[in-house]
Amino acid sequence: MLSGGHRKRFGRAVGVLLLAAVPACVAPEKPAQNPFLGTWATADNDKVTIRQDTIVQTEPDGQSTALDKDTCRGVFHFGYQTTSREALTGLIVRQPELRKKLADLLVEPNYPVARLDCDRGDQTYVLLNDHQLVAIYRDGDIGAIDRLARL
Repeated sequence: MLSGGHRKRFGRAVGVLLLAAVPACVAPEKPAQNPFLGTWATADNDKVTIRQDTIVQTEPDGQSTALDKDTCRGVFHFGYQTTSREALTGLIVRQPELRKKLADLLVEPNYPVARLDCDRGDQTYVLLNDHQLVAIYRDGDIGAIDRLARL
């Protein structure tokens, strides 16, 4: 049996050990899944696979191209960010009808985007929801947009 002084120290030590053990008992949180990752397809069955660090384009005939420094002639950058609706519609300034079509699709003030700079062009993938995204393709001042759905 412990005396009064030893009992208090023992009780404190047990309390400290129990508190130290609590974080080890808590299950670690899973890192948030990147909502862009996966394969997306257009109505024409062109496919885009978004990976953590690049894009792979697959044509309907099955031919695939991974975009990287080699295929982009040394000019390659890929990343994720949040972009305003105004900045996204501003990507297509010289094509007013296409800009209006994009503005009609984008109703929220901000969107998560995946952006790829490759050679002289860029591709911006705008996440509309878990199952749809809009691709904005630009080559210089000429742009195009496409809607894609998750496969």
